[in-house]
Amino acid sequence: MDDRGWRAGLALAWTVGISWLAIDLQKPPPALAADSLEPVFSAVRAQEHVVEIAQAPHPTGSSEAKRVRKFLLEKLAQLALEAQVQIPKDPASPVRNVLARLPGHGPPGKKALMLCAHYDSVPTGPGAGDNASGVAVVLESLRALKAGPPLERDVLVLFDDGEEHGLLGALIFVNEHPWAREVGVVINLDARGNSGPSIMFETSDDNGWLIRQYSQAVPHPLATSVSMDIYRSLPNNTDLTVFKRAGMAGLNFAFSAGLAYYHTSEDTPENLDPRTLQHQGENALAMARQLGQLDLDAPKHNDVIYTSILSRFVLAYPMSWALPLALTAASLFLTVVVIGLRTRRLSLADVAAGASVLFVAMCAALMALALLFVVGFLWNVLGLLFYGVKVPWLKFDVPILTGCAMLTAAMTLVLKRWSAGARSLLALSLGALSWWLVLTLFTALWLPGSSYLFVWPTLFGVLGLGVSLRARPGATSARIMTLLCATPALVLFPPLFRNIFDGLSLELAAPGMILVVLFLGTMLPALEPLIVPKLSYHHA
Repeated sequence: MDDRGWRAGLALAWTVGISWLAIDLQKPPPALAADSLEPVFSAVRAQEHVVEIAQAPHPTGSSEAKRVRKFLLEKLAQLALEAQVQIPKDPASPVRNVLARLPGHGPPGKKALMLCAHYDSVPTGPGAGDNASGVAVVLESLRALKAGPPLERDVLVLFDDGEEHGLLGALIFVNEHPWAREVGVVINLDARGNSGPSIMFETSDDNGWLIRQYSQAVPHPLATSVSMDIYRSLPNNTDLTVFKRAGMAGLNFAFSAGLAYYHTSEDTPENLDPRTLQHQGENALAMARQLGQLDLDAPKHNDVIYTSILSRFVLAYPMSWALPLALTAASLFLTVVVIGLRTRRLSLADVAAGASVLFVAMCAALMALALLFVVGFLWNVLGLLFYGVKVPWLKFDVPILTGCAMLTAAMTLVLKRWSAGARSLLALSLGALSWWLVLTLFTALWLPGSSYLFVWPTLFGVLGLGVSLRARPGATSARIMTLLCATPALVLFPPLFRNIFDGLSLELAAPGMILVVLFLGTMLPALEPLIVPKLSYHHA
């Protein structure tokens, strides 16, 4: 009796189930109501601040900025905090920072924690997401901190101005305010959209201690050292850039879904997802409580590679492990190839064919993307000619990228099915993993923060193929092992795809589609019932 039906069902259920779980667990938590217990963060309370701040655009030097500044001073006074407005030494500068201090109960002279969010907006939008949300998170966190157990460390508050015009407020604070010398750790809050989960996307250098505190404190962790590698390659800066250059340690929180609303007139309180505000606030408050009880005089320790797993815990290990792990993967890969050649279960021609098919799939994905952009360009030309409007592609970026990913996956599987009719799937899979091995070694040497993405799927993928190589062809134990060994890729990549689709524009779709092809390459053994016309673990 042919068992391909139940095996195909199991492979699909496992692949879709783990992928869905990994993505679903990243969803922001429900927004807590205003009558929630006092020491907890309430997005509904924070949203009231967003509504007040984001009534209209409030760029630096405007009358609306003055109104927002007055509102902040009133709220800080209601919290019984003595506030001040920092006026720059340059009399021509319109920048006005708002500062306050929540005193701690520990010994004097210790470094303080600073909560920071810029309160100015761009002239083109009211700035509900960027960055009334960050200001509201700080205000609500201060209320919750005062309602809870007292902290050991002082908490400094900086609502800085002029961020949108070159990080001016942060620069003026660092260069001119005496409190800057007291800062041990900064928690900076910003946004690049209006929805989605809150991501801790950047740390200062020597982040081992900070990541350990983050992993212990936050209720819904979402962070990856990949974002550090990506962020360094982008021209973007935030206030934390200034603080890092001044020698301060810090963490940067933001959300990036709804990129089409960023810096537009539609960045309004009504379009801001309260669940996103809840996630940003819960994690920021948890970190403030954690760090507020600790000695912040020396918060730096060796850099680590890190990632959140299923939004429940954080995997972190020293950066120095990147190369040894990569070399271990390379040794295991070569061992499996040698054993396969000696037992005549593999041929180098079939391994090379597997690598070649994956390369062809990457090229096909890039060609499909190029065609999409040509169609989009022509569509916009026709729209301008006949209707005088352009298509707002950015508002449909996630559906478009998802469609491209599905098309890329289909093309990759069709090419693999075509080649699996004449080649051993074991060899084809090793050929696909050869690309992973190259990227594992490359990232270990030059992008160590991203190396975990490739080394763990490679290690487990090669291990699964090694078990299949030693087992009887078609053995149930080998099939179960291949499914289990596909789990690291399923846990790591689908949620990463979702965050990439949320945070990057369509112009950066090509790297995402290449990652989709690579992901399908490591999934070949698990998807064998869907790819191979009949069992092909044959002798080469």
